[in-house]
This record gives sequence, C-alpha cells and structure tokens, in this order.
Amino acid sequence: MASSSSQNPRTSPSSTASFSPPNQWAMAWRVARRELRGGLRGFWIFLACLALGVGTIAAVGNVSQSVLGALERDGRALLGGDIEIQQVNMPASPDQQSWFADNAQRVGQIATLRATAYGNDQRRLVELKAVDDQYPLFGQIQLQNDAPFAGILAKKDGLWGGVAEAGLLERLNIKVGDTVKLGDTDIQIRGVITKEPDKAIGFLNFGPRLMVALPALADTRLVVPGSLVHYHYLIDLKNGDTIDAFRTRLDDDYASEGWRIRDTNNASPGLKRFIERLTLFLTLVGLSALLVGGIGVANAVRSHVESKTSVIATLKSIGATHGLVLRIYFLQILAIAILGIVIGLFIGALAPMLVAPILADKLPIAVTAAPAMPSLIIATAFGILTTLVFTLPSLLRAREIPAARLFRSGAGLNGGAVRRKDLPVLAVPLVLLLILTVASATDTAIALGFIGASIAAIAIFVLAGRVVISVSKRFTHGRNAFTRLALANLHRPGTSTVAVTLSLGLGLTLLVTIASIEGNLNHEIQDRLPESAPAFFFLDIRPDQIDQFRSDLKSQPDIGEIEQTPMLRGRVVALNGVNANDIPPGDDRWFLRGDRGLTFATTPPEGTVITQGNWWPDDYNDASKPLVSLTADIGASFNLKPGDTLTVNVLGRDITAEIANLREVDWQSLRMNFAMVFSPGLIDKAPYSLIATAHMPPNMEEPVDRLIGKDFPNVSAIRVREALEAANTILAGIGIALSATSSIAIIAGVLVLAGAVAAGRRKRIYDAVVLKTLGATRANILYAYALEYGILGLSTGLIAALFGSAAAWAVLVLVMGASWTLLPATVLGPILIGLIATLSAGFIGTWQALRSPAAPILRNE
Repeated sequence: MASSSSQNPRTSPSSTASFSPPNQWAMAWRVARRELRGGLRGFWIFLACLALGVGTIAAVGNVSQSVLGALERDGRALLGGDIEIQQVNMPASPDQQSWFADNAQRVGQIATLRATAYGNDQRRLVELKAVDDQYPLFGQIQLQNDAPFAGILAKKDGLWGGVAEAGLLERLNIKVGDTVKLGDTDIQIRGVITKEPDKAIGFLNFGPRLMVALPALADTRLVVPGSLVHYHYLIDLKNGDTIDAFRTRLDDDYASEGWRIRDTNNASPGLKRFIERLTLFLTLVGLSALLVGGIGVANAVRSHVESKTSVIATLKSIGATHGLVLRIYFLQILAIAILGIVIGLFIGALAPMLVAPILADKLPIAVTAAPAMPSLIIATAFGILTTLVFTLPSLLRAREIPAARLFRSGAGLNGGAVRRKDLPVLAVPLVLLLILTVASATDTAIALGFIGASIAAIAIFVLAGRVVISVSKRFTHGRNAFTRLALANLHRPGTSTVAVTLSLGLGLTLLVTIASIEGNLNHEIQDRLPESAPAFFFLDIRPDQIDQFRSDLKSQPDIGEIEQTPMLRGRVVALNGVNANDIPPGDDRWFLRGDRGLTFATTPPEGTVITQGNWWPDDYNDASKPLVSLTADIGASFNLKPGDTLTVNVLGRDITAEIANLREVDWQSLRMNFAMVFSPGLIDKAPYSLIATAHMPPNMEEPVDRLIGKDFPNVSAIRVREALEAANTILAGIGIALSATSSIAIIAGVLVLAGAVAAGRRKRIYDAVVLKTLGATRANILYAYALEYGILGLSTGLIAALFGSAAAWAVLVLVMGASWTLLPATVLGPILIGLIATLSAGFIGTWQALRSPAAPILRNE
C-alpha cells in the first residue's frame, strides 16, 4: 500500500474530502470573501474601466428612453391633436372639411409657411404660423410675463395681432406693441412666445416663429397659387373612437388624396429618427469604451491571478481541486465586477436628472428625470458579459497550472493553457455579447458593421503589437546599452506591448474616425461650398413678378449671375405601380416620405451628366405622356431605370410619368437642382411659383435684402451665408458632443495603459535599482524608458491614424455619400495624444522606480 506521502496531493482521498463539501460554491465564497478583506488594491483600473463603459451605455439608454417616452406621453400636445392631416399648396375642400367636422369632436386648422417680416428698416425671414380660434387643441402656449393668449391675435383698431419668439424682436429691434409688415398688411406684436406646445422639432428652421390669426393670412396676400403653404387639420377624436378606426374611414372615403397623415404614435418622426440614430451611435461608442476597458479588465485579472500564484499553489498542494480554485477567483472577480457595474448604473441613472433641465429649454416636451429600467438591464448585461469574455481565459489558464510550477519564481501564467473542452465556456459569453449588441441596436446593419470593424481593429492592433515585438528583437545589438534596454523591454517575457497597442489604439482609432468625419463635413461647408454658392435663395416669386424682380436686382452694382426655375410640390405615391407605402424602408426612403420639390424644364440643368437614357427634345410638349428625369442615386436605391414609371400627387391629382433618364447631380454646388425634373406639357399647367438665386459680393447682401423686402414683401430671401453658419453651428455642437463621447474610449485606453504600467511597476523598480547600482544615471534610465514608451506610443498613433482615416472614408463615402479629404490636423492630433499618453505613463512609473531605495529591494530579492 502506497504511503500517503507518495500520493498525488490533488487526488489524495483525505485531501479531496477536506475540500469537497456538498456545496463547493459555499466553500469557494468563504475563501474568496476572506481574500477580499485585503481591499481592492490592483483592481481600481478594473473598476474604472467597467464603470466607464457600463455608465456610458446606461446613460445614453436612459436619456434616449426619457426623450422617446416624453414624445409618446406628450404626443397629443406635440402633434396638436390625436391625428394631423396635412396638405401642401391648397387647403382641403369644403366637403373634406365638413367630413373632418362630422368625424371628430373638434377640428383645428393651421397654415404654415416661410415669409419675411419687415420692421424698423430691418427684415427677417420668419416661420409663419396662422392659427384658428381653437388653437391649441391640446397643451398650452406660454407667453412672456404670463400674458393670456386668448384673443391676443384678434383684429383690434384695424390691426391684426401677432405673437413672436424673442429672436424676431431682437433682429428687428422692436418691442411688444410695435408693428411689423407682413406681405400687404401690418401685424402688431402683442406678446413674446416662451413655449409653443406643438412647435415642429427640426434642424432647418430658417427663422423665429411669428404666429397670427388664420383670417389675417388672407389679408397679407402671401398665399397665391404655387405658394409653398402647408395646411394642417388637427383632429380631436370623438369619445370611443380610435386612431385606426378614423384612418380606416378616411382611407375608404378619400383613398386617392395625397395627404400626409400623422398620429400620436408618430408625433415627431424626424426627432424620433434622430434620437434613435444618435442613441445607436453613442451606444456603440460606449461599447467601444467597454471593449477597450475589457482589455484593462483582462490585464487586471491576469495581474491579480499572477500575484496569487503562491496562494493557488498552497491550495492545490493541500488538495484543492481545479474546480474549487476556479470558483474562488471567479467569485472574487464577479464580486468586483458587480461593484463596477453598480457604479456605472449609478452614473447612468443620474444622467437623465442632469440632462433633463438642459433639454427643457431645447424641446417642447417635458423630459422625465427618472431612469429607465430596460436601459439599466441592458447595460448590466453588457457589463457582465464583457467581464466574462475578458476574465475567463486567465482564470481557466490559472486552473490548469500544476502546483509545482506555481511555486517557481516568475512562472506566472505563461505556461497555462485553456483546454479544448473549455472553448464552449469561452464562446458562450462571447456569442451572447454579440447577440446583445445586435438585438439592442436600432439598426442591425450598423451594429453588424460595428462588430466587423471591431474584430478587424482588434486583429490589426494585435498584429501591430506583435510586429513591434518582432522588429524590436532585430535591433538589440547596437552600441548604446540603454537603447538596447529600451528595445529589449518591448519584447521581454510578460511585456505589455500588445495590450497597450490594442487598448490605446482602439480609443485613438475612434477619435480619428470622429474627428475626420466632423472635419470633412466642416470642410464641405466652410471651405468648398462658399466658392460656388450663391449669396441668396429667393422663394415664392410669382410668375408675374419675375421680370420686375430681375430688373431690380440688375439695377444694383456688382450683381452677378441670376438663375430662376419654377417649383412645385408633390408627393411620390407609387413606383412602377407599387404603392409607396408598400416599398420596404431604406436609407433613401426620404424620397417617398412627405412632399418633395419638383420642377419642369425643356433643357437639362447646367452641369447635368446623363448616366442612363436620354433627355427629351427641346420642343417636347406631350401632355398625354409626361416624362421625368431622376437623379442616379434615387434610381439606384429603388432599382429604377429608363422606361419605368413614377407617380406623383400634385395638388391632389396623381400624375404618372415615364422615367426618361437618370442623371448625376452635384448637390454641393448649391445650384438649383431637383431630384425630379418633368417635361413640359402637363406639369407646367399647375399653379407654380419661382425660386431664384443671385451671386453678389458680401457688401451687397444687406442693400439687396432691403430692396427685395420693400418691393416684394411676399418673396422670402434666404441668405446662404447665414444658412451655412447655422448648419456649421449645428455641426459644431454635434461634433463637440461626439468628440466628448469618443473621449470616453480614450480615457479607457489611458486607464488600460496606466494599468499595464502599474502591473509592471515591481519589475520596473527592480530593474531601475539594479541599473543604478551598476552605475546608470537617472538620465540614462529615463532615456531608456522614454525611448521604449515613445516607440510604443508613436507606432500605436500611426496605426490608429491610418485605420481611423479608413473608417472615416467608409462612413463618409459609402454610407453618407459625401466626399473625403485627408486632413492632417485630424491625423496628427491622435498621434500626439498617443505619444503623450504613453510617455506620461512611462515617466510616472519610471520616476517612482528612481525614487525607490536600493538596499531594501535587493535584500528582499
């Protein structure tokens, strides 16, 4: 019988019995809890990375849900009714209005258009809104100083009343009680709008709101055939009626009308789409931070397990099983991960409370400050799955190392290997993480693209780290000992070269991508567009005014090219006979959504490039066979070609035209162009207005603006310079938000870098002490570490710049259809950030090493 001393300690019956209680999880938790009494030393990076990623995802989700929840909750007030029926260019007929009244409890009527208000020798483009005496059906309009709204728009002493936003009063330098000229009538400003419940939420408001009574609109004479006026009919349903039932009756009785119908389920589709896309993007940024932080988590776990080699060896020597060791350290990591997740959830829960007051002044809806439980659950799931994906490999490797190896100095985990039968254990959380990423995204294609790009980025930066290691090995034979030391540190056993390259590189790549996209969009607006852009767009010119209009402009000095073209509004209702509502959604569905501008012409617009088909003859005038020219991108999106048909509703009449050709359009030129250009013969018989552009030097813009405002009060003038500045301001605001969010990934990368430096701190101190003992100066040691981290930071920054630029090109060219230009500033910035980050981390760790006394360290060794 073999003696007990000759038995394998891990399989000894007595030893196994002592570590195999009925519930090994209970035993593992007791041991894990006792080890955690020593505090969280070494896990601060772990906690910070996890809290940062989870907090970002939770915060974005909570704020998004708060806004979308407010849209749903306040849908009636935001829309102005249970249902909104909108028609362009002409009001509903008396029979239709009678139908509305018979099928509703109340009906409100509103007309909106862009117009020019003239006052105090100044003019300002305004968003004009004419309302009936029932306005608002839902919600409350608030005026400055709590002035009552009832009756304020009525005609008194021969003057119609109006209320306006403060921006109009500031621009015209007027006050409450003064009058402004609107078309052919004067409007007395009687109040200042502070909150408008049903104000459209959008990014293309060209002026402040001016609100007048609906009868006053007729006196202005702004509405003529062809004017771009939107008529809104707001329906307050009868008790017991439903939205679906009402819409069914409406479709049955008026199936062929080209109305745009919205209800409280989709009160603000533009804002909803914007919020969903922005949420998706910011969530992906949060996932990037979590991905980068996951590397920090993996490094922290690896370092922690390596520091516990003697403890693990002891446990195994006295009979602890593989499973028990795994459970002990799995529970430790899980407990710390839960703490990090809780911190992140706390950050995410606070986000709506911080953002709600900011949004209160930006949106006409009350955003709640309460956190959304689904968002917190999703963020928790991301945190747990990320922890499992990045910690299980180190735990499984540690489990397989025999006790004897763990007692050897410096053995670490290098010799550990994961068994093949454990691969499913690693694969399950990874697959679940990928599924959660796709399932929680509002756009599956973008989520899958993010996953593919993340995999490619990880592979590239891992390969880059290994290339740095391989190259550094080939240059370790130089004369300078400290140069050799720096290069040797890049490939020595246990080096963090790959981890630093991967973590910091991912963060820098995201920064380069966002900076390049933002920079290119700004470049398009600030640098490229103004070179060819006209100074003004003039809208709503009546055909009988155009000759005098051109003559007045030409009478001014330095007026350049003047272009004009007719414009109508129409809604695409069918493509090749297929109803537009039955066509699957896509990125170009905007073409089928709402009313589109269209025109007619005998000759192609200047600069047109026909890609398919042919333009119609100059004398073509066949009303029985209208033809249409479409832009090539629309044709490609809907698989249209010459010979196919397009049906558009103009002023309530469906017109089916054959597609004659497809053409390329350079929208960046800001020349007048349309997605649809029809042949003359039929479409030109409909009432239309004209739009015009004019080129002139900046010093002539103000005189021309005054001239047009005085002689043509119905004409709206849009200064291109102001529109570009407004667009640039919007882009700048979005850019700041995106850059601030992307910096989270940079912070995560720096945290991982700090963790890598901290993990090697003990070896750095020992190396520095030995070098000082052998006669090295502080300058020698600082040079060696500066060279090491400089190479690491520079190589990481260069690769991030290349990969980020490629990603920005893909987004701009392939997704947005814009152009891409290499902007050196957006590339050099991240390179410098990577260099500074690595050098700073290296110097901090080195300085601590240089300050350490030699005797105690050498004595302990």
